[in-house]
Amino acid sequence: MKPEIKYGLACGAALCAWIALEYLLGFHTTRPDLGAWTGLLSNLIPLVVLFLLLRKKRAALFDGRLSLGAGIWAGLLTSFVAALLVYCFLAAYTTYLNPTWIDQALEHKVALWRAEQVAEVEIQGRIVRYRGAYTPVGLLGNTLVGMTLRGGLLGLGLTVLLRRLPHRPD
Repeated sequence: MKPEIKYGLACGAALCAWIALEYLLGFHTTRPDLGAWTGLLSNLIPLVVLFLLLRKKRAALFDGRLSLGAGIWAGLLTSFVAALLVYCFLAAYTTYLNPTWIDQALEHKVALWRAEQVAEVEIQGRIVRYRGAYTPVGLLGNTLVGMTLRGGLLGLGLTVLLRRLPHRPD
């Protein structure tokens, strides 16, 4: 199995476990303030996974010179595999496991928007967009496309970083 697929599966499984824990602890419904921080912290998972993958790929090279193209491609492929798992998990969760979670999350958000004196028409528009983002079609953009592109950017940045670190061949 290609290392990108193996690392992508590991990354996707870790992200699904992280997200499941967030939902279990109520970070998207009853404690959304904490959910904002844990959502940001979840970015460490693909960062660490891609770093380990690229370091392994670089160590396998004789001169240790990992090309930018190889790093970007590894980031894209690994993140795409991870995104497929996360997409399946989120689509199943929001459709079958807990379809009412979004109502709880929106209760809190609407209360905040009203406290900020946001116009009711704008609030209704935000509700529609928020609900749409968590449909299976809405999740495609953020999850599959967004995660894959972020993986390519992480691959680029980490490749540049690894090219500056000393090379230790296997």
